[in-house]
This record gives sequence, structure tokens and C-alpha cells, in this order.
Amino acid sequence: MKMVKSLLLGTAAGFVAVAGAQAADMPVKAQPVQYVKICSLYGDGFYYIPGTDICLKIGGFIRIDVSEYGGANVTNGAFAGPGIGMQTRVNGQDFTYRTRAYSWFDSRQQTEYGTLRTFLNIGVIYDSPQATTTNFNANRAFIQFAGFTIGTAQSFFDFYSLPASSYIGANLIVSDTGDGGWKVAAYTAQFGNGVSSTVSIEEPRQQSIWNTNTVVGGTVNTVVLGAVPPGDAVKQRFPDIVTNLRVDQPWGSAQVMAAAHDGSAGYYGATLTGSEVNGHPADKVGWAAGAGFKVNGVGGDYFQLQATYSQGALRYVMGSPAAFTTNLSQFTGNNLGYGILVDGVFNTATGDIQQTTVWGVVGAYDHFWRPDLRTSLYGSYMSVNYNGAANASICATQTAAPNAGSITFTAAQVAAGQCNNNWGLWGIGSRTQYNFTPWFYVGFDVFYSRLQTANAGQVVGFNALAGGAKPTGFYTVANQNNLHFRVRFQRELVP
Repeated sequence: MKMVKSLLLGTAAGFVAVAGAQAADMPVKAQPVQYVKICSLYGDGFYYIPGTDICLKIGGFIRIDVSEYGGANVTNGAFAGPGIGMQTRVNGQDFTYRTRAYSWFDSRQQTEYGTLRTFLNIGVIYDSPQATTTNFNANRAFIQFAGFTIGTAQSFFDFYSLPASSYIGANLIVSDTGDGGWKVAAYTAQFGNGVSSTVSIEEPRQQSIWNTNTVVGGTVNTVVLGAVPPGDAVKQRFPDIVTNLRVDQPWGSAQVMAAAHDGSAGYYGATLTGSEVNGHPADKVGWAAGAGFKVNGVGGDYFQLQATYSQGALRYVMGSPAAFTTNLSQFTGNNLGYGILVDGVFNTATGDIQQTTVWGVVGAYDHFWRPDLRTSLYGSYMSVNYNGAANASICATQTAAPNAGSITFTAAQVAAGQCNNNWGLWGIGSRTQYNFTPWFYVGFDVFYSRLQTANAGQVVGFNALAGGAKPTGFYTVANQNNLHFRVRFQRELVP
């Protein structure tokens, strides 16, 4: 009996040992995996961030632009500085290779007050020569919530979409701030049936206000080609106020808009470091108003148009943040053309700020030959006008001893009324684009622009910049032309 008992106990112990060994060899059970879940609330491409109710979509693009005759900076255009548009063998730049790469992040979440959205778009731009023109930026960084939009987005004054119809923004007259982004704090009210209205507090669209008393380098500052006269505007005291009324429906969309802008100046005096004892002109408010519409056609075709008028707020007509921050100018052989870009002119003689009147119109028609092939035809016109007092103030500086890069008139020319600084700019272009896939396309754009110069037909003196690529001498003022070509390759990283 004792032998049987020992045998049973030994067998049981053996089973326990084997079971323990087998249990030790078995894999540990994994924790439940939180697989990515599709979020269908906001369209294709969104997914839930695991463990949250936040939906996220990530995208981006890579773009290569090859431009010929786009100027030293293809964003600003052929007529804008630097290099004062001299177009010699060593000044300026005819050929530019640009690479642009951006990534964007769009997150959305439902709340009791509606959708909470954040959007970030960051990227890099490399131009040739790369060493001097590489930059990193974020042209979108905003929050949208309960009708509010706050951050870097796009001005609510804008309507016409430049990139929808053209690759070439330079010298095309449009208020579109979309490419560079614009700082806003806005509220949009929805009235139903596609009708909405927005009131927005925005980053000021400041341009130079010219104190024609100002002395630079010991001489009165004359018109310097490729530069804006040293600014004598008041400091940024308050934002621009923008409002619009918009309708979006199946037939298309339309908008009317207005903006108010602080167009005041600093102090009277001989230098930009003037003090309170000099006094200053009365404060001025610049303003702009515009209207636009877009009509949808058959097969994806559409026509869009915007017209804008401004006084003392010219960058609501020509609004790209980077472009048109210098006087426009160009040399062609022994002639030159130019246009002065300031919001207003003043001196102790005129007392008041004489605001610049600027108006412009831009339009485009896009036709789809088939779903993967489209062609656009687009164009614009702008007129810049100085009243009699402003023109007299400018002309008075042009009889003074010149600064480097400046032009001068004789006193006899000014006395005879031959100095007239009103000018214009127009252009027409066409873009054709073929989509190999919905997310990869190649296109070609050609754009002709014409600078209708101030003081056309006059003979002026030019005082060369250091180096003298364009020598000191007399030049005939004549209208200037440019033909800009661009080829683009673009691949969207995700749909």
C-alpha cells in the first residue's frame, strides 16, 4: 500500500512539473491594439487619433517651378527690385529654379459649440541661387471655432483666387494674400442659403508714406529706382478693419468687401528722426472697397473677376505680402520706366497727407478640354494716380541733387508741367495644365506685362549706383515690357 501511495504522489508531481514547464513556454497575451479608425465626418483622408475623438488629416506637396524672365525674385516680378531692373549682363536674374515643399495638418473635433478646427501648413522654398533665397515659413497656422478664425490664414477682403488660374503671381494685380498668409482675427456669421458675412481685425497692409522733406545722405530724397522712399508712416497703432458679405451657391459665388486702414504719418522735419517739436500732419484713414464674382460653367469651366478701388491703401489692390514693396522700374537699353508705390505724400508745404488713388481689375476664364486637361486665360489692369499737390511734392524733389540710383528733372521741365507721376500696369497670360493623375500635374504658363511708366516721353538724368552697371547720364522715359515663362511640376503627397 505504501508503494502505491508513493507511486501516485510521484506521478502527480510529474504532471505538475510538466504543466508548469508548458505554461512557461506559452507567449504572454498581448494588450488590445488600438487600430487606426477612419473618420468620415469631414470627408476623405481623416482618421481618429487613437484614444481621442480628434480627427486628423495630413497632406502636403512638392513643387518645382522653372522660370525665365521672371526677374531677380520670381515672386515679386521683373519690374520689382533688387537690382533696379537694370537688366545688364551682371545685374538682375533671368533664369530661376524654385523648389517648394510643404506639409499640412488639419485637425477637427466636435464640441457643443460646433467644430473645433486647427490648421498648420509649413514648408521650405529654395530658389537659385540657393544660398541667398532659401527660407522656411508657415503660411497657415490658425484656429477656427464657433464662427471665429484666429491666426495666420488669408485676408477676408480677398475674393479672386490667383493660383486657381495662374502659376505667375508677379505683376498680376490682385488682392490675394493666400500664398504668404495673413494674420486675422475674424467672426463669420452664417445666414443660411450660402449667405455669410465676416468682420475681421487684420494685420495692417502698410506701404510707405513719403515725407518729401526727408533728407538722405545730405540731399533731398528723389525717386530712387528699385526702392520705396524712406517711410515716414506712423507706428502700427491699430489693425485694419475688414468686412465682407458673401454668397456661395451651386451657380458660383459673389462678394462685396471693404477695409479701413491707418494711413497717418510721423513728423514733419528734415530727417526721419524728426521729433514732436516738428509737428505732424493730421491723421488720415485709408480705405478700400471691392466686389467680385465667380460663375461656374459646364464641365468644370468657370469665370472669376474682381475689381477694387482704394485711397491711401494701395495694397488692397495689389496685395501679395512679398510683392510690390519697392518702386517698380526697368531699363531697356538707353530708356527706362518706373512707377512710385506709396500710400501717400506729404511735406511742410502741403501740410496734409495727399493719399494715393489706386484701382484695379483682374479676371480669368478656365476651360476644361477634358477632365485631365485645362487651359486658362487671365489678365489684369491697375492705375496709380497722384493728385496735383502730391505730384508737385514729388516733382520738387526731382530737381534736387540726386542720390545714388535716382533720377532728376530740370527745374524748367517741372515748371513746364512735364513731370507727371501717374502710371499703370497691365498684363495678360495663359496657363495650360495636364494631370497625369489627380495628384500629379505638369503645366506651362506664359505672361506678358507692360509697365505704363510715369513721365513717359521725358528725358531725365540718372545717377548710377555704386559699380555703375548703368552709367550716369540721360535716359528717355518709356513704357517697359516683359514676357515671363514658367513650367511647373507638382505632386500632391496625399489626396
